Amino acid sequence: MCPPVKIVMPIKKVSIIGMGLMGGSLALALRKAFPDFDVWGYARSVESFKRVDKYLPGRVERDLGKLIKDADIVFLSLPVYAIIEYFGKIAPFLKEGTIVCDLASTKAQIEKGAKQYLPKHVKFVGCHPLCGSEKSGVENASPDLYKDAVCVITAKETRKETKIVAGTWEALGMTIKFIGARTHDELMSAFSHLPHAISFSLVRAVDVPAGHVDLLPPSWKSMTRIAQSPAAVWVDIFLSNKKNLLKDIKRFQTALKELAVSVKAGEKDKIEQTIKQANKVWEIH
Repeated sequence: MCPPVKIVMPIKKVSIIGMGLMGGSLALALRKAFPDFDVWGYARSVESFKRVDKYLPGRVERDLGKLIKDADIVFLSLPVYAIIEYFGKIAPFLKEGTIVCDLASTKAQIEKGAKQYLPKHVKFVGCHPLCGSEKSGVENASPDLYKDAVCVITAKETRKETKIVAGTWEALGMTIKFIGARTHDELMSAFSHLPHAISFSLVRAVDVPAGHVDLLPPSWKSMTRIAQSPAAVWVDIFLSNKKNLLKDIKRFQTALKELAVSVKAGEKDKIEQTIKQANKVWEIH
């Protein structure tokens, strides 16, 4: 765990684009931890404005220019490719020295987009808070969502803007871990993206007759809970981390095929060995 980092720059205005579960929770958490911050949220339509303002009354803005003007930090909590698109949209309004952060689950494509679209007079710090829920929407936002979770930061630890961002996350109760974008994407593919791919596929593969839903055990619910995750988010995650995910899917297919061969051949010892190996790995973690 990193030692607490003191915020070394006065922050007056924070703007958040993407007021769903993550962005909404961030707004609530920032207002709670930093009462002096002027926290603004973006609503693209009248409908989203009404919905966001209901749960987060106050600074909700439909004008992107007004939202970004004079912001000290801008957080983007959107699907991966939408974040890259918004880099270009917000670029004309960013003042010199503004820190831009993303909350995306993949980092390499995001960093590439930041270099391509953000002006040189602003600072980019890639972030991935390892928290969330299978639920979505601002109506599920909580100021405690980030508490006791880990936030990965892909920017260099020694940079001034990185220290400011790290200090902000720590004030929300997060532990900071610094990892490069490529390593992050490799790890997250195995730890998060593959499990989601398996969960989505498992629900599709198993036919649960309507009259027997009551027979679904807790293990089914545990395995498939994340299959409720929003498609708009996960399509972008899968495609932006395609190379790593395909590699991990292939490894999983090999492991599943080996189990299938053992079951077909009635090889009790090999099946038992497979299960015990999994038990051992689980105990370590």
